Amino acid sequence: MRCILSDLRRALTGRWFLLALAATSAALYLSAGTQTYGFLISLRDLAEGYAFEDYFYLDAASLLTGAMQGDFGLLTLPALSALPYGAQALVELKNGALRPALFRAGRRSWLTGKLLACVLSGMLLQGLSALLLLGVLHGMTLVVGGAALPPGDMSAVWAMLLRRMLCGGLWAGIGSMIALLTETSSAASIAPLCLCYALMMVGTRFFPSFGAMNPMNWLSGWLWPLVAGLAAVSALLLTTLNREVNRHA
Repeated sequence: MRCILSDLRRALTGRWFLLALAATSAALYLSAGTQTYGFLISLRDLAEGYAFEDYFYLDAASLLTGAMQGDFGLLTLPALSALPYGAQALVELKNGALRPALFRAGRRSWLTGKLLACVLSGMLLQGLSALLLLGVLHGMTLVVGGAALPPGDMSAVWAMLLRRMLCGGLWAGIGSMIALLTETSSAASIAPLCLCYALMMVGTRFFPSFGAMNPMNWLSGWLWPLVAGLAAVSALLLTTLNREVNRHA
């Protein structure tokens, strides 16, 4: 249990997680497109004396929806989700840290720790980045306008955020698995990005009627395919980790 908690703590407090958190929040802000421009214009006008309740027409729900659905945020999601912990298992295998870890914690704890840390770091990264962006937007409106950002209808936003978190865990697991199979640390982030782009191009050009193939459509529709996909990727990653342990132990 201590080994699992140690992996989770390293995944969620390491510099790569913090870097990915800042980068993902920035990507979400840029992904909102014209809405962020309108937000800045509104802040400027509020600073010049306009009444907040009479002028500020944007709300948190519309801003977050635009940010999470934007192409830039969706294209960067695979690479950034795998950045915090996708390559950690491979790094430990290459550095010769596997045998001491197995001796101290045991095989099952090591496998569980690497799996949970990889998947949960990708999921929590996406959730926390959206909350961080929301906090920054609230802070800006409070400082400039003297009032919090209107919430709007957040019911659809939470469902979309859950899908985005599932996508984050799925891509992080895929990145870790490909890194182990290719024995290339950089593949943990590059491979999910390339796979996402390939699926988007194939789905758009050859299977336009099958929207589920295109990762750009994964934030809408049924939730169970993402849950099933995450479960399948987790099982494959666990199998790959177990195989690598057999090779290096």
